[in-house]
Amino acid sequence: MNRLEAMVILLAAIDTGSLSAASRKLNIPLATVSRRVSELEAHLNVRLVVRGTRSLTLTEAGRGYVASCRRVLEDIAEIERTTSGEYHAPQGELVVSMPPVLGACMLCLSSSSFCVRFRVSVCACK
Repeated sequence: MNRLEAMVILLAAIDTGSLSAASRKLNIPLATVSRRVSELEAHLNVRLVVRGTRSLTLTEAGRGYVASCRRVLEDIAEIERTTSGEYHAPQGELVVSMPPVLGACMLCLSSSSFCVRFRVSVCACK
């Protein structure tokens, strides 16, 4: 069993309110959704959800597990964003054009914080 996949499926079921809605959201068969949730419960040896005729209710253990799953999946998404370069510092030349009076007052203040934030080694205001 792929536990990350099972976590995603469980969260989809909880977020949508039912196994069938999770099936539609994830575009996978209902039987797969149900089986993954059951496999996860068997792996953990605890019941995570109470299946009603039209809804799911988290058990106490399920509430804690779902909260932890959300954190884990958010951490993984953050790691992937960082690794893929989504958070890289700006690159290239920044050219700003404005009247000299405004530039003398505002640009030096804002550009100095820009230089500090993005570790620009040479930043001169003229």
